[in-house]
Amino acid sequence: MGCMAPTPSISSFFISPSQAHRYRHTFRFRSTNDVNLTLLPTRTQFNYPPRVQQHSTTPSPPPPEEKKSFAVATGELFLGIASRLINSRESTPVVMFENSNSNSTVMYDEKERIGAVMKDEIQSDVIWEQRVKDIEAERSRRVVTTPGFSFSAAGLLFPYHLGVAHFLIQNGYIKETTPLAGSSAGAIVCAVVASGASMEEALIATKILAEDCRKGGTAFRLGAVLRDILQKFLPDDVHIRSNGRVRVAVTQLLWRPRGLLVDQFDSKEDLINAVFTSSFIPGYLAPKPATMFRNRLCIDGGLTLFMPPTSAAQTVRVCAFPAGRMGLQGIGISPDCNPENASSPRQLLNWALEPAEDVILDRLFEFGYLDAAVWAKENPVEKLVQDDTTAPAFGNSIVQ
Repeated sequence: MGCMAPTPSISSFFISPSQAHRYRHTFRFRSTNDVNLTLLPTRTQFNYPPRVQQHSTTPSPPPPEEKKSFAVATGELFLGIASRLINSRESTPVVMFENSNSNSTVMYDEKERIGAVMKDEIQSDVIWEQRVKDIEAERSRRVVTTPGFSFSAAGLLFPYHLGVAHFLIQNGYIKETTPLAGSSAGAIVCAVVASGASMEEALIATKILAEDCRKGGTAFRLGAVLRDILQKFLPDDVHIRSNGRVRVAVTQLLWRPRGLLVDQFDSKEDLINAVFTSSFIPGYLAPKPATMFRNRLCIDGGLTLFMPPTSAAQTVRVCAFPAGRMGLQGIGISPDCNPENASSPRQLLNWALEPAEDVILDRLFEFGYLDAAVWAKENPVEKLVQDDTTAPAFGNSIVQ
């Protein structure tokens, strides 16, 4: 949801049922002491199916053209339409949202009004806003641990983010005072981390969602399945744990056509609505062009804020796609951490829009863990992580 990866030629990397058993690895790392970071396996050290026969003198035939599923084709279509609309937003007039039940304009109370309009430090063309109540929620936090971590839009590549978060929590990079931010799937992982649940439990919930979509279909019904899973999985006080800590990015279509960062939540349902809105690919998550969130017409946050900034003085950005191939700058953790990446952006995009088999979901989790471990080798926790008792900063720099 919200993924905007390029679509290069189809990779020859395919997995047959007979090969699936090769990927049933189980990682039980407790800390970096259990992992020799100098000997971490790259993707080529796993037993992936070879792309060509090493000793054959006959050139291998080109891979057959891949057929897109209905869900992938639908997701790509609506992502393309939505991104074009967003790219033309600068020429769109500002519109006040009208109350359909009266002729009067909706009036927001003082704390609902926009209190900050900022340009992103890395992408100067990206504008984001915050309401007064969100700013106050952040400033009420007495201790802020830097760096914060921002998780990209990733769709159903969600297990990759879970693997990254699993490593960061185990090894002291993410604490209860660490600010988090995310778009789409990235917003979901932030809520999961703040809830106190384990990442292994979240992976099991992801498999339940994937199995439901494989049986009943993904396009037009993923939103209902997602809501149900979040309602059952998240604790009743998740909104309290997330207030002032978790920034959820949504894209406003009316009032102001810009990204909105939300981190003040009135209830569990309010938080779920924010996460749902952040994941709303028009016409794909549900059969409608947009969704209402706090009297604003909104869609997927990843379309304007692919990796939103956190409230910490520094932000490490986590991307589930190979950042270099997408032309993204300032990314801390991504598949680029292990350059021998066996999956093409096209394959990743397919998995982002259509749930992969459980064995692939397990592998994505493992890759996220290993990529975070490689990043940690260059960013030791004792030198990087610091507690700050001052008010959260609005400016953000990137830790690489």
